[in-house]
Amino acid sequence: MLEPLRQARGGAERLVDTLNAYFASGRVTTATAQTLGVGVRTVTYRLGRVRELTGYRADDPAQGFTLQVAVLGARLLGWPSPAL
Repeated sequence: MLEPLRQARGGAERLVDTLNAYFASGRVTTATAQTLGVGVRTVTYRLGRVRELTGYRADDPAQGFTLQVAVLGARLLGWPSPAL
């Protein structure tokens, strides 16, 4: 499900990190931005890219849950690493 994120400029890592921080912060963009040390606009841009690439919205309860499970699985598997 997250494989399309590899098409993002700079790879999938930043987008997966953003999703991980977003869900860990209770889906609060300002808290996510503080955690990542970036601006709120950067977080909203990255979440928009996730939506464009995967078709899933992180702010929608059902779609966000699907993304959150995928991110947790990706982290457990060490994805996205070049070897996988």
